Amino acid sequence: MPQITTLMGETRIKGQVIALDSRKPEQVVSDKQYLKILQLTDLLSRHLIIEDILKVFSHEINSLVPHVSYRYVSELHKAQAKFGKLNTHSLHYHLTIQQMDLGELTIYRKEPFSHNEVCQFEELLCSLVYPLKNALMYLIAITSAYTDPLTNINNRAAMDKLLPREVKLAKRHDQRLAMMIMDLDGFKKINDTCGHDVGDRLLEKIAETVTARLRDTDMLFRYGGDEFVAALPMTEIQGAIDVANRILSGVKQIQVDECLEFPAVGMSIGLSMLHAGDDFSRFFKRVDQALYRAKNSGKHRVVVA
Repeated sequence: MPQITTLMGETRIKGQVIALDSRKPEQVVSDKQYLKILQLTDLLSRHLIIEDILKVFSHEINSLVPHVSYRYVSELHKAQAKFGKLNTHSLHYHLTIQQMDLGELTIYRKEPFSHNEVCQFEELLCSLVYPLKNALMYLIAITSAYTDPLTNINNRAAMDKLLPREVKLAKRHDQRLAMMIMDLDGFKKINDTCGHDVGDRLLEKIAETVTARLRDTDMLFRYGGDEFVAALPMTEIQGAIDVANRILSGVKQIQVDECLEFPAVGMSIGLSMLHAGDDFSRFFKRVDQALYRAKNSGKHRVVVA
């Protein structure tokens, strides 16, 4: 059972939640409470999105354990959800089940929580752990489907899903959108000279270098073997050119120590802005043509279309 401590007037409850199947229900809660937990578990299990599960859970238990806000975070799975503002008193739990870390959940309100409310909340948490586990497994599956396993950035499937939507949003709200396609110069020579392991390490460093020069709101995708695509929402042409030049500068400095004969790295970049008459296909084709001109006019440069 979690231990209750009081610190600076704030009630904090920290502990782990153990699934109901590890204990006999009649030894833990009344029949009425156990039925409530089963009903709530069934209700939560209808959802696979973490934000939806926590929203329903908070709403359903609020009459039993009143609270005004909550925070959920799973650093391991890079997931979070929140509602309302932080407050004086809180109940805070680290959730685990079957050796799987489910993250941390905290609820808040102005008044201290009573001992009965703490016990009630701990029992109700048992209805949350299995639906939350399912939602996290779903998140892992979705993330894996749209993540390049080598560079850990978005893959082509993610690009095909997200970029057409980004183009539509930019047109709908009359916002600027820049796109660039980047292709390494001489990647085959690097693979032939140093081996494919060094080539893979180079691609990892390329992804890190480009990501470090983009904003959190920008999107980066690995399009092919040594091709990358970036979308820069709400960016003017000069700002996009500046980003592209910073990427070229960063790429030029990359070294892979595992290969003594590692050649200098270059990158060609095609860049364009979204035009009024564009759909995604037309926009992408224009950027790709700019990349082709960059490759055929000296390489390691930016060509704007």
